[in-house]
Amino acid sequence: MFCYQCEMSATNGCGSSGQHIGTCGKDENLARLQDIMVFGLKGLSAYREHLNELEPEKTKEIDDVINETLYFTLTNVNFNFDEHISQLMKVGNAGVKVMDYLSEAHTKKFGIPKPVTVSQNRAEGKAILVSGHNLDFLEKLLIATDGKGINIYTHSEMLPAHGYPHLNKFSHLKGNVGKAWFDQTKLFENWSGTIVVNTNCIVPPKKNSSYLRRLYTYKIVGVDGARKIENDNFDKLIAKTLSLPDVSLESEESLTTGHHYKTVLGLAPEILDAISKKQISQFFVVAGCDAPGKGGEYYRELVQKLPKDTVVITSSCGKFRFNDIDLGNVPDTEIPRYLDLGQCNDSNGAVHIALALSEALNIPLNHLPVSIVLSWMEQKAVIILLALFSLGVKNIYLGPKAPQFINDDITNFLVQHFNLHLTSDVDTDLKALLK
Repeated sequence: MFCYQCEMSATNGCGSSGQHIGTCGKDENLARLQDIMVFGLKGLSAYREHLNELEPEKTKEIDDVINETLYFTLTNVNFNFDEHISQLMKVGNAGVKVMDYLSEAHTKKFGIPKPVTVSQNRAEGKAILVSGHNLDFLEKLLIATDGKGINIYTHSEMLPAHGYPHLNKFSHLKGNVGKAWFDQTKLFENWSGTIVVNTNCIVPPKKNSSYLRRLYTYKIVGVDGARKIENDNFDKLIAKTLSLPDVSLESEESLTTGHHYKTVLGLAPEILDAISKKQISQFFVVAGCDAPGKGGEYYRELVQKLPKDTVVITSSCGKFRFNDIDLGNVPDTEIPRYLDLGQCNDSNGAVHIALALSEALNIPLNHLPVSIVLSWMEQKAVIILLALFSLGVKNIYLGPKAPQFINDDITNFLVQHFNLHLTSDVDTDLKALLK
């Protein structure tokens, strides 16, 4: 354990000399569970901020859980293991609510997404590249740049914006460039236009980077040397964009997005018919946030090896490991084998689809022909995992490596109560996953 949050802490912090119990009496398990609470709250707060921009009247119950849980982690408040687990489930339940509220707010304002094919890595003219998650920001930027001779391109988690009818109607929203968030330093160097990062997942520019003078940040995002967009005033961004050379990128690639869960549920009769005819044997939720490194190739290999009578449901930036693969349709149907639900905050969509299947097939949630394989990178993945646990979802595979903030005791608890698995190699896991 390690803790140095109060005056009673041992020199250099409790745990720094090998202690397993803090001066206050908090043991290693409770310390780590409280760390998980804080990590979950960080992810929860990200989604809460997006919701607050659109429907602030719905944030109070989320704020209450955040405040109560922070109070829970104060020194000398609670030493009961079961109550720590209960509080984590409360955080997870708040995650379920905030994602549902945010999804409703997005579709209410921007329309229900429809499947679209988006050009990939093709760009031209005076251009702004937008990275992040903030759809409200993107709408404001599209309005401000309309008729200005500027093209807007998305990067990473902004890709799903193309599926929303109210955003897609802007003719200068052109396409997507790049993959997951961590390709920024190379991608931004090769981009001659301006760049805006509007939420987390910014990579600090290298000291010798040339794009810092073209980089703008929004609200909570910031790096030394970048320019901040204040009070939704885009005048300086627009002027800078127009002063720069034209962007010129050639590519014949394309990506598909826009399979919001409400759109997928519209396919319910066809899906149920395909299941009854054994044209669909299983659904694989392969989703989560990605990190640099070869570990993420596991998810690409997994998707490539799935039988053709399976359907892949995805969300978040982990999909960039495999969303360039053309999976086609389920044989003898018009049902796509690849369904992109959207951003990480759209992860609730997989739950809605599973619940609808459970009701239609009269099969308990954890007995459905659905396998869940998640990648995790940071705190928003923690709140998504806690949300799934709070709903009683079991049998999740998590990778590409185990979180360092859990120990053997917590791992054993999660295995015992939720049958959580850590990914190994694709062939071994597939033997267990294929039903």
